[in-house]
Amino acid sequence: MSDMDSFHSRLQQQIDCQLEVNPRTVLQNWERAGWNEEPGTDADEAPLKLMALCLLDAIEERAVRLSIDKDKGVTVYANEPYTLPTAPSHFIARGLEILREITGIEAPKGEGTLVLGIRNDSLELIIQKDAGVHIINIPGIGSIED
Repeated sequence: MSDMDSFHSRLQQQIDCQLEVNPRTVLQNWERAGWNEEPGTDADEAPLKLMALCLLDAIEERAVRLSIDKDKGVTVYANEPYTLPTAPSHFIARGLEILREITGIEAPKGEGTLVLGIRNDSLELIIQKDAGVHIINIPGIGSIED
């Protein structure tokens, strides 16, 4: 199995595990706890969990997109734009690196797609990278049922 397939599978597993929680609350609690990683997990587990929670929050809020910058954090563009708790930059940077590996974005500027299964449906996200900023567009969000 290639790393890309493995990372995609692991991201999907994180999303599946987090479906029944309030992602923003989990992020806020994780921030209060000092962004501690679970004992015995590999170095990619926290960045994958972070990306899953950010994506789920945006999806639950029916956001049209989210912007992720390793230094500025995550901004979600829903009815009103808001910023999620800012994780350590190395979590964000590694999470973005994993997303780029999954989608095949290799240049400083590029675009790729990420397909996720959410509640018996699939969602195709469009990831655009321009230097250090990543924009994740969520077309067709209205078709996902809670």
